[in-house]
Parts: sequence; structure tokens; C-alpha cells
Amino acid sequence: LGISLLNQALLVVLLSLIWPLRQVLPGGAYTLAALILVYLWAMDLALPTLVVASDPGIWMERLFPWYAPAHRILAPLVAPLARVVQRQRADHDRTRIDEDEDVPEEAVTALLEEGEAEGILEEEDRELIRNVVEFGDTVVREVMTPRTLVQGIPLTATFKEAWAAFRGSRHSRMPLYDGTIDTIVGVLILKDLMQVGRDTTVDLPALAKPPCFVPESKNILQLLREMQRNRQQLAVVVDEFGSVSGIVSLEDLLEEVFGEIHDEHEFEAEIVEVAPGEYLVSGQVHVDDLEERTGLVYERDGFDTLGGLIMARLGRIPVSQEVVEVEGARLTVQKMEGRRILQVLVQRQDR
Repeated sequence: LGISLLNQALLVVLLSLIWPLRQVLPGGAYTLAALILVYLWAMDLALPTLVVASDPGIWMERLFPWYAPAHRILAPLVAPLARVVQRQRADHDRTRIDEDEDVPEEAVTALLEEGEAEGILEEEDRELIRNVVEFGDTVVREVMTPRTLVQGIPLTATFKEAWAAFRGSRHSRMPLYDGTIDTIVGVLILKDLMQVGRDTTVDLPALAKPPCFVPESKNILQLLREMQRNRQQLAVVVDEFGSVSGIVSLEDLLEEVFGEIHDEHEFEAEIVEVAPGEYLVSGQVHVDDLEERTGLVYERDGFDTLGGLIMARLGRIPVSQEVVEVEGARLTVQKMEGRRILQVLVQRQDR
């Protein structure tokens, strides 16, 4: 289209140049029509086909000074149409990519291992790429903070109580609940609370943002896109019966790709090696992380965390200092908080 418009513009220029000759040329209008036909044939077919197509680069340099003035004049007119064409082309390319078959995850893993073996990829780079590949296969239940660890603020709390809850938890967002944590009615943001002022009677429900509820089975890639689109930082996770099973933050999702994100308030590591083959481990550590750190492998049966592993083996809630023998390790419960396992000493039993 651009070439045709340029040719027509040059045609107008040519006509303006030869128009004064209409009175001296024999045949008048017939001669003018013949000149137009010769021009169209030469510029639209013969010249590009016979000359320019043989070496486009050189001829572009030679002819551009002649076409440049018309290009500057017509460019603003063509630009909107060019943007439409580019957008359609991008949509077409995106559709074509979506229709392509997925690359098997095993093939990607093999390429990553080969790249690391040949020195092309560092271990950190390989881990990052692997996390990105696995990100789309992970569901919310695997990354959420479980209900038993969720810290919230009751609906009847005063400003002073809400402020103390934020200071004690060191979170920037906390759920607001009515009666129990199973009835979350909103999400309080510390920044909004600070803007109200300490001496003001605060209506916490009016200050809270509407909660976002997501199922445990939701894909975290879909959730990440929704949270970005809706500008949300926190979502409430519910199980198949509609009960609250935990919360998930934007930080939880990003940590699945980039690893643990620790701020200046986080001091305690979840897995600490205290001696060769001995580890102090949080009861909430995911078994996958423990296996990766210690090299031990555990049989799974309905649990995700180290605390869940101990309870599954005992068939009951343990007491402090209770010992559990598992595959290749001795687990000693160090600290309990009610029915929750806080800390476990993991000792390898190499045979």
C-alpha cells in the first residue's frame, strides 16, 4: 500500500510537469494518456522487476534521495495504517505460538543439565530456568501459608490493637476476620492504617479492601496474572468445602521463581545445619525443600511439610522431644506450640 501511494504521488508530480506540454504535443489527451500508461508500466512493473530486484540494497541507496521528499510527506498519513498492520501481525504470531505443541519438560531439563555440564549455564541460572518451567505446573495449595500460621485482625479491634498486630507480625497486609479466621471479611493494609492517624476512631471494615478468594487448586501462573491485573497483593485460599485453608501473597508466588525473598525483618532460616549431617528445621518446611537440602528422600502419603511427615508416621500429634525414625534419618521434635510442630532436629543416619 505504501509503494502504491508513493507511486501515485509521483504520478501527480509527473502530471504537473507535463501538463504545460498539452498544447504543443500532437494528439493532446491521447498523448497524455499514453505517457501515463508508460509511467505506470515503468514504475510499477518494469523498473522494480528488471533493475531493483537484482540488487535491492544498492538501488535503495541510489533511489532513496529521489523518494525521500515524498516519503516525508506521506509518512504521517501511512503511520496509523502501519500500526494496525503491525498489531494484526503480532496477534497472528501470538496465535501461531499458542497453537504450537508444548516442549516436553523432560527435554528442557535435559538441555539445562547439558548446558551446566558444558559450562554454558551456572547452577543458579539453571535453577532459575527450572523454576520458570515448573511454575506453570504448581497450584496454590503448594505455596500458600496454611491457615494455622495465618495472622489476622478481629473485626472488633481498635486502632491500637490493629497497630500492635501489624507491629508484632511485621506484615504490610493482614486479613480482617469476623469471629474466627474462617470468616475473612477484608484485607487491612498498614499504609492505609498509618494515614488515618493514631488519635482517630477507626472503622476497620470501611478501611479494609475487599478480599480475593481463590481455590486451592488454582494454577499459580493464572493467579499471578490476575493479581497483577487487579493490583492485588494478597488472596485468601479456600478448600473444596469453602473453608479458609490459608492465604497466598504476591511474594509467595515470586519466591517460586526467584527463591526465598528475605527482608530486613527476617532473621531465622527454616533449615540450619548445626553440625555435619544435623539440621534444625522448621516444622512448616516443605518436604521437597528438605530433600533438596539434605539429600534424603521420603515416601509421600497425604502431607507436604516436615510436621505433616512426623504426624503421618506417628498417627497422632507428637509431644516435645519425641523421636521418630524415618528413611535415613532420626527426627526429634524440639519445640511445640499447641498442636503445631515448630522445630525439628533432623539427624542423618547413613548406613
